[in-house]
This record gives sequence, structure tokens and C-alpha cells, in this order.
Amino acid sequence: MGTSLAEIKFKGWMALVKELGYAGATKFILIYEPGAGDYTKERKEVFKDVSIEEIAEEIRKTKNKR
Repeated sequence: MGTSLAEIKFKGWMALVKELGYAGATKFILIYEPGAGDYTKERKEVFKDVSIEEIAEEIRKTKNKR
């Protein structure tokens, strides 16, 4: 079974956060995103296959590596 698009997007985001921090990662994304659309709807789609526990665990891992 391959990696889902949601998982790829999540891991990509976490890689950006690891290297740039949350503010830097957000700024990086905004360079490529025009800001049009429904962020809440898009966020739900991106993270639909990821539980809040998984997100929290990734945040903890990232914080522990610093």
C-alpha cells in the first residue's frame, strides 16, 4: 500500500517545520500559495487521514529534536 497524498503533505509540512520552524514554514508555503480558497476545507482534506494524536506526536518529536 502506497503513501496517501495526505500523509505526503503532512510529512512535507513537518519537514518544513523541522528546518524552518512554524513561522518560517508558513512563510515558505505562502510564497507558493496565492491565498485564495477555503483554508478550513483544504486543511480538512489534507489531514483527513491523520489523527490529532498523530499530529501531536509529530510535534513532540520535532520539539525533542531541537
